[in-house]
Amino acid sequence: MILLDNSMVSLSQIAQIVPYSGPDALNPSILSFGPIKLFVLVGWFYLCLYCVQRVEYSTLVTERYKALVSVLSLVIGPFIFFVLSVADMTTKLQDGDIHFDDILSYLFGNAFVSRKNLATRKVRDENYIELLDSSGRNFFVEAGGKDVESLTDQKTLEFTHHILLEGIKQRASDILIDPKSSGIYTVRYRVDGYLRIVDEVETDRAKAMVNSIKAIAGMDIAERRRALDGAFMARISAGDVYFRVASAGVLGGEKLSLRVLNQAQGMLKLDQIGLSEEGHRLIKEAIDQPQGMVLVCGPTGSGKTTTLYGMLGEVDFYTRNVVTVEDPIEYVLPHASQMEVNPKANITFANSMRSILRQDPDIIVVGEIRDSETAKMAVQAAHTGHLVLATLHSSSNLATLARLIDLEIKPLVLASALHVIISQRLVRRLCDHCKQPAQPDAEQIASLERYGFDPGTVMQPVGCKKCNNTGFMGRVAIVDVLHVDDNLKATLTGEGVSLAQLKQDGDNRGRSHLRREGLAKVAAGITTIDEVKRVTTHLG
Repeated sequence: MILLDNSMVSLSQIAQIVPYSGPDALNPSILSFGPIKLFVLVGWFYLCLYCVQRVEYSTLVTERYKALVSVLSLVIGPFIFFVLSVADMTTKLQDGDIHFDDILSYLFGNAFVSRKNLATRKVRDENYIELLDSSGRNFFVEAGGKDVESLTDQKTLEFTHHILLEGIKQRASDILIDPKSSGIYTVRYRVDGYLRIVDEVETDRAKAMVNSIKAIAGMDIAERRRALDGAFMARISAGDVYFRVASAGVLGGEKLSLRVLNQAQGMLKLDQIGLSEEGHRLIKEAIDQPQGMVLVCGPTGSGKTTTLYGMLGEVDFYTRNVVTVEDPIEYVLPHASQMEVNPKANITFANSMRSILRQDPDIIVVGEIRDSETAKMAVQAAHTGHLVLATLHSSSNLATLARLIDLEIKPLVLASALHVIISQRLVRRLCDHCKQPAQPDAEQIASLERYGFDPGTVMQPVGCKKCNNTGFMGRVAIVDVLHVDDNLKATLTGEGVSLAQLKQDGDNRGRSHLRREGLAKVAAGITTIDEVKRVTTHLG
């Protein structure tokens, strides 16, 4: 008997009140886990994952706290999702960006689609292509009431679609349509830096194709001698592709050059370009600085702009104001302010730099430093609390210094502004589907062993359907990253700096560094010794 609240309670009565906690307490019949509980658990799990995705792209969570909020989202995701959605939706309702009837569509994207939309939605196959003018309209249907028959026949339009779509599929960076003396036009694609003829077209058919492209690009089809520029876009199943068009009168007719800017492929990240770990670290540290200058140098077609955009991929656009001036804009950055050079409207790099400095920028991107005025303004911006990312045509890192001094930048000012100089070249990447082990000769083995690489891992191209029997698929950069340290600054600020000697030493040193980086990729089975030799001019 136990005395409890001044009353006598027996042990048998207590046993009837307190549940038994022995081994049978875990019997599944007692702790049942029904389908409703399972449904709630699975739903909670997927809501947590969805919340992690929303946090990653939410402007309400700064980059500093995204990792912490993502971890919390894995546990209490629905609560965080509710708070973020309400806050973001309230802001957009106040700004008038959405209406009450769009709330479900905004919160859950395409999860709620009406039956009408589902019934009318068309699935685009891989051969779908629609040509649009620079404003995004179907030129042949909407612009000015013109139709296909008034500009070209249906067969010519289909042939034009075929040429453009095949160029996109084959990863062409340029499409060239050239007249030849034999009365035909050749169509050539530049793929991975190499031109190849893909078709030969009769003159009449080629002229009709040229006129249709010029018309949709907003160019005067009656003008065949003066050089003209234009632009248009194509909508394919994978996304939108932009084209820059340039025409010129040549012997035998009119030449057309189309630069292909495939937005569907997206921008490469900095770690996808081909940098070494040390090079990636130096560039990342320079980008994180509040001010200074990072220069990317190399000849035309060496991937400078790609590297520039790769660096922008490391930037937090929500905490730093990014303004670019480019010629032309090759990739659209949703969270940056982009300006395009237009000499006819007196919008030059130098004039744009003046206006940019009045827009409170944190990072200024200069597509190319071409003259002394632009160079001076870029260096001045790097001295006054801005991070400047720019490109420059030069052969090596030290030759870049000589080039800037030649553009009337004082060595002392240059030494204090520069953080990192990047010199690069592009080599073709071996096709992963068909490459095979190679047998390098004695000279190639000696070159690899001189830099400490294993000749036994070298691969060679073969050719297959995937790579169009070329043995190569895509390109990769070999990069020489120069950190402007105290020793180099002392050299620049010293007396008697010889520009000729600086350029010569830079070319010799840069060639050696690029060769070493290239041979590292040869030893990794990424490219070939011939490719490295081609871009470094000498391999010994």
